[in-house]
Amino acid sequence: MSALTLPSPADQDTSGGAPSVCVVVPIPNDPPWELFDAIPAHIPIIVSDDSDGRLAPSPRPNVYYLDYAAQQAYAGRHYAAMPHKSAASRNIGHYVAWKEGFDVIVALDYDCQTRPGWLDTHLAALGKQADAPAVRPQVAGGWVNPIEQTFPAGDPVYARGYPYEWRTPALAVTEATTVDGDVALNLGLWDGILDLNGIDKLYAGEPGDPGVPAGPNRVALGHIPICGMNTAFVRELTPAYYFLPDVTVGNWPLSRHDDIWGGYVVKRLMDLRGDLLSYGGPVVGHTKQTRLERVVVLEQWMHLLSVPFYDLVETALTEVTPGEYAPMFAHLVEELHRALAVSTLPTHYRAVFTELGSWMSRWSEAVQ
Repeated sequence: MSALTLPSPADQDTSGGAPSVCVVVPIPNDPPWELFDAIPAHIPIIVSDDSDGRLAPSPRPNVYYLDYAAQQAYAGRHYAAMPHKSAASRNIGHYVAWKEGFDVIVALDYDCQTRPGWLDTHLAALGKQADAPAVRPQVAGGWVNPIEQTFPAGDPVYARGYPYEWRTPALAVTEATTVDGDVALNLGLWDGILDLNGIDKLYAGEPGDPGVPAGPNRVALGHIPICGMNTAFVRELTPAYYFLPDVTVGNWPLSRHDDIWGGYVVKRLMDLRGDLLSYGGPVVGHTKQTRLERVVVLEQWMHLLSVPFYDLVETALTEVTPGEYAPMFAHLVEELHRALAVSTLPTHYRAVFTELGSWMSRWSEAVQ
């Protein structure tokens, strides 16, 4: 089904300044549709169909499947920027929502249960915020752990993607503050099956259901691992928010980095421009755990390559000036290629980063 059959953003009631909204869900196989009960019937749901066309018809009239043929028809030559067979298959849905002009795009995974008030909480978190609670790392270049607030006692539990290099009390310490500004991306959290690194669960098990985090959302003033399963972002951010595809060099797969590394890039461009990222509600119920032995294999190279990737991004950022997100992202990608050209990283590291850089270049062309 072509995305051109989508209802127009103008069809939504935007009186009183309400934004038009579209939800994007990548789906590789048929989901339990009741997970999406909290999505209002007037909000279109774009399905990035990653099933080779095997999905059963949706029972909901507001669902719009984009199989590979429809994706190619819509994106044209920019279809080459749209990955498949990974969580990064959601990029085509974001692209369609961006091209169609929806004000807010909500990224949701097909194994996440929405709850009453889910969409309203996302929308309330976006836009201008005054005296918003914020969390700042005390160490320069430090990280914020988005689930720390849900585990007030016991050993620390870290969200997937929080670097092991920063997991010491001295480096992980943060302080509370407040901030004014525009929130361009809201990171909703999850309960049930937590989104942790596979090796953490393999050694320590599931830490338990922490429940819904108390208090208002917080703004992250440092780096933060951005899980892509439950986020909302303003349309203007789309050109800089690219989920990186899975790649394989030799027999070694790189996966589970798509939202974390793409999130690092968009967060650093948001920092440069002065936009904010908040995290906390709405909480979804995460219902699926992939076999941990497989997860550990898929994440191994992510752990080895994460900090070198971030270092390359930081080098590239020194040449980027604040502006609109599309040219900022394009400039960052250009500088990333330049940094790689003189890099002394191991050959197989550079092979991965060069392939990812090529994908990023194609995305940059698509969103100009």
